[in-house]
Amino acid sequence: MDPGLKTSVLLGTALATALFHTLIPDHWLPFVLIGRARNWTAATTAAVSGASAVIHTVLSIVLGALAIAMGLTWARVVGESLEKASAVLLVVFGLGYVVWAWRKGGHFHPGGRRLHDAAAGGSCAGDEGPHPQHLHYHADDEMIHGSERRTGMYLAVIIGLNPCVLILPVMLSSVERGTTAVAGVTLVYALTTSVLMVALSTLGVAGTRRMRVPGVARYMESASGLLIALTGIVLLFID
Repeated sequence: MDPGLKTSVLLGTALATALFHTLIPDHWLPFVLIGRARNWTAATTAAVSGASAVIHTVLSIVLGALAIAMGLTWARVVGESLEKASAVLLVVFGLGYVVWAWRKGGHFHPGGRRLHDAAAGGSCAGDEGPHPQHLHYHADDEMIHGSERRTGMYLAVIIGLNPCVLILPVMLSSVERGTTAVAGVTLVYALTTSVLMVALSTLGVAGTRRMRVPGVARYMESASGLLIALTGIVLLFID
């Protein structure tokens, strides 16, 4: 095969690998779920998913470098171990988020409104019914907003710890084409993955925000945690 054509095939393979791999829901769905439940702005969603994309791609590239230096089999074993660890952490994060959501009220509007009994003191807007002890929603700044940055950081790291082992043989095959080919494959993979992760996460949050929110959405944060945990469980049983 013509050397130039082979390099083009490698670049195309890196692009396709990044596209198909990043479309797997564990790369963006948790950001959509938490971003919608926490009412993240587009900037916050992009920042969190972008940070995760950087961790994800750098880790994948490091594994690729190890595959070149020490062999594909060893690097693949390490990568698959990290994938399983990330899945377990998704389960832990999801269930932990459910516990946190119920601890702060469990029954609230999207965006972190905590439920309070009007009889506990004071009157306010937000009457949900005609009963004497009707329910109202108030923002709990210390519990809600104080955890915002930590939640995003934890999720970014957990998703980022799931490297793409599919890119390893592509990087390994590019070695014989020289440093330029290796750099090209790495750059195409990293840019495609990062852009797609941020785009899917940001558009997902924006899209779900346009949907009409039903009354059951007051349980959105608990449901989001359960779905994230379910995503981790599915990943544990998928090869």
